[in-house]
Amino acid sequence: MMAISEELLKQARAAGAGVEAKERELQEARARYHALVRRMHLAGGSLREIAQALSLSHQRVQQMVQEAGGSWWRNLWRPRSMKGNLSCTFCKRPQNEVAKLIAGPKILICDACVEVAQAAMALAREGSRAKCSFCSKQRTGDRQLLTGPAGNICGECLTICRQILQDSGDRAAQ
Repeated sequence: MMAISEELLKQARAAGAGVEAKERELQEARARYHALVRRMHLAGGSLREIAQALSLSHQRVQQMVQEAGGSWWRNLWRPRSMKGNLSCTFCKRPQNEVAKLIAGPKILICDACVEVAQAAMALAREGSRAKCSFCSKQRTGDRQLLTGPAGNICGECLTICRQILQDSGDRAAQ
């Protein structure tokens, strides 16, 4: 039997650790990229528009959006031209009294309630079996859930709502 060189073993372990670190870095970069593509889609960009802008196939963009969490409200999005008495599910203020109204499946949340929910998220009750009214996911150790009598919102959906409000504010400033 041949003895393993301690110096080569040490170098191989260091190289292996370097490879693992770079793979983690690549996974994190890929997740950020996919999350940004999903944000573009959730903010109203069609999969085809995003694909064309990024020189990707429509199918690849669709995969990226799904890998980053999907488009939970896209198929149920209420068109901007929709008439009626839309109001925030949480505070009941009508659309004409709020700056922005974000639609989810059978739920609407205004910009003011997003701010209040963000502040209250730290105080969210533990142990509730309720589900988020936007994505239908339950509270987990990593997913906070703010519950209310009219609807619930998880931390991830609240972050997306904040990003949509920020993105629309950035476009308005241009």
